[in-house]
Amino acid sequence: MAQPAAAGSGVLAKFLMEQLGYGVVTGALIGLIGGFLLGLAHKKKWMDEATEQLGIVALPILSIVLSEPSGASMFIAAFIAGAASQIGFPDIGDRSLEFTEGFGQIFNYFVFFFLGLVASQSWNLFEPDLLVYAVLSLTVVRMLPVAVALIGTRLKKSTVLFMGWFGPRGLASIVLGLVYIEQEGNLPGEMTIRMAVILTVLISVFAHGLSASPGVSLYERSITALPPEAPEIAKQQSDS
Repeated sequence: MAQPAAAGSGVLAKFLMEQLGYGVVTGALIGLIGGFLLGLAHKKKWMDEATEQLGIVALPILSIVLSEPSGASMFIAAFIAGAASQIGFPDIGDRSLEFTEGFGQIFNYFVFFFLGLVASQSWNLFEPDLLVYAVLSLTVVRMLPVAVALIGTRLKKSTVLFMGWFGPRGLASIVLGLVYIEQEGNLPGEMTIRMAVILTVLISVFAHGLSASPGVSLYERSITALPPEAPEIAKQQSDS
């Protein structure tokens, strides 16, 4: 009876060591190093507030990822990381993440990250007809309804074009595509729908991303010459 009891005690001790000991070590390392780097970046103003919040969120995620291989408790590692991070970054509590635009940005990054993973495995499934659909979807299909909806608003062509091109983009397509596939599973054309969504969003990421800065600059120059009674200017004045 003594041997099984001793063996049981050894297993328990090993379990506690992995859960507590490794959890404390993992969390302390992540908290100390991460807190120091975030504190240094905050002091040197290397990151804006939104990016700083993303860095704070990365610490518990790292705690979860790195504690799993060692068998450490993810909760203990995350707790210790949070406590230790204040050593290198005393103001980290004041910068704690709230459910704001920064948190929404994290979700966007994760979605597009997984889109990249899926797209990289689907190159051989992209066909020419899907490319034609994607281009039409990003131009005629999305811009023509915007132009029709804005008839009678007296907005300039540059404004209508800007709103049509830079309207709701890839994230909405991903979410709606996933909802459709989930609700209408095992459709004969399910793979075609999936590839069409992926290719359309993929082109949107690069097309809208590359054209964002010059597009905003061109539009800004186009509206500076508008008279005060123009709808674009009048709307800005009423909002202010």
